[in-house]
Amino acid sequence: MTSPQNPQNSGPSFVGGAIDLGELKNRPQPNQTEDSGDVARFAEVTPETFEQDLVVRSTQVAVVLLLGTARSESSEQLKSTLGRLAQMQQEPVQWVARYVDVDTNGEIAQALQVKAVPTVVALAAGRPLAQFEGGQPEDQVQQWIDAVLEATEGKLAGLPGSGEAPADPRMVEGEAHLEAGDLDAAIAAYDEILAEDPSHAEAKAARANALLLQRAQDPQAHDADKLLLEGRNAEAFDLLIEEIKNSAGDEREEAKKRLFDLFAMFDAGDPDVIAARTKLSSALF
Repeated sequence: MTSPQNPQNSGPSFVGGAIDLGELKNRPQPNQTEDSGDVARFAEVTPETFEQDLVVRSTQVAVVLLLGTARSESSEQLKSTLGRLAQMQQEPVQWVARYVDVDTNGEIAQALQVKAVPTVVALAAGRPLAQFEGGQPEDQVQQWIDAVLEATEGKLAGLPGSGEAPADPRMVEGEAHLEAGDLDAAIAAYDEILAEDPSHAEAKAARANALLLQRAQDPQAHDADKLLLEGRNAEAFDLLIEEIKNSAGDEREEAKKRLFDLFAMFDAGDPDVIAARTKLSSALF
């Protein structure tokens, strides 16, 4: 594998693995409408297309991001493989492939803590979901993508005009606020949805993610939030459960609320969530 070169351009930042949407409010925002026929199944990411191609797109479908370089033969092979697999999909499109040339956009590799190329990262709802390093045969790449799609099934909005049920305009409003980096407005939009439909799973997950990103911008952010943004989910849950066990009154209720907010970001069948709920039951009773 090849080491990424030092970044030359200023670019998007990430908060412990989650894309820092708060930073994006200061960037020029794309002004375009599209349907699924307009969305490229494979495209190269540039600083100008970063928000649309990674942040916004990953709220709609899974984004398979290759960070590579023409200096690496395995990188070029993966680029060809992902482009071919993306084009072979039947409608509706469930994922798109994106490519970052680390020689010209190394800051994205640095932000994702990529140490060598090629590295492939799956993004969903603005967060890294899974990744692998080095070249892989096409059949193994396809199996990896299938696992990503299984993990995200039913949790993303789908591409505009994909032929599926029309997107909830209230969720579209929330996504637009996220795209603009206005986390307060996004949370308010999701609160409005949940006031009408408390069981709206997509709004719950989107609200929890927006809250997490908002809290992470606070210099005094809770250690559990920091752990979660680093991908240390079980440790984040355990920290809050200990806080629940060792506190009372409003402090205890606040810790419980924060823990349930974090649970809402994951599938109910997630092993870390199941283990944490079991520990929580023991702590409460």
